[in-house]
Amino acid sequence: MKLKYLWPALALLGFAPSAMAEVCQAKFFHDGGEIEIVGSGLIQVAAKLNFSQVKKSSAQQCQALVKGYANYALLGMLSGETDVDHVMHVNGVKSSLTKPGVPKKAGDADVDVQMLSLFGYGEPVRAAGQRFAPQSFRLAIGDPKRGPTTPLTVRMGEKTVGAQQRIETAAGQQSCWPVRYSRGTDPTVVHVRGAMIPLPNIQSQVTDWFCPSLNLVMKQEIMQSGQRSVIEVKSIR
Repeated sequence: MKLKYLWPALALLGFAPSAMAEVCQAKFFHDGGEIEIVGSGLIQVAAKLNFSQVKKSSAQQCQALVKGYANYALLGMLSGETDVDHVMHVNGVKSSLTKPGVPKKAGDADVDVQMLSLFGYGEPVRAAGQRFAPQSFRLAIGDPKRGPTTPLTVRMGEKTVGAQQRIETAAGQQSCWPVRYSRGTDPTVVHVRGAMIPLPNIQSQVTDWFCPSLNLVMKQEIMQSGQRSVIEVKSIR
């Protein structure tokens, strides 16, 4: 089963991107920039994204062409691969991803990078105990070229910031904030190769390790059905 776009794929698999203006200042956000993500456990993902045609109007406004791929698998139910060729726009705390040269159709869902907390939480992390409001997002599951897509609601609970800690990352030791929250999906029925398959609600407890010096969540730990998965940035340049 394939998801409609890369970003919902990564979000559903656990690498929750919430975009904010800091992405414009992120280490990889330049011509020739690259970020590689890997995941293991119940959630398996391998993704590499390359950035080009980067334009920065200000520290809060920027855009770039994003190309690459993502392979993913979740619980043996959702799996597939996605080629990435999107334009990413960031304007303050608002963000979007669009397919270049493809006009938006009526009823198409907007893909908000806030879905994905890779880049932050809409405002800076300042102190332990800080909280961020719950959010919910609607995705489209399925391959629109092969049949109807199915709407899926992803709910993210209130996020709470823990005490800053030093952790090992692909960029060496970093002082990072643990940001903890619950995440779940509503049960639904999906179309797969002409069949209707029930997809149960998927509940998990998530810890994002947001590293302010890199403006990135460098690692995400997910507890789901008593099992632990880890998704992390393998390399950035």
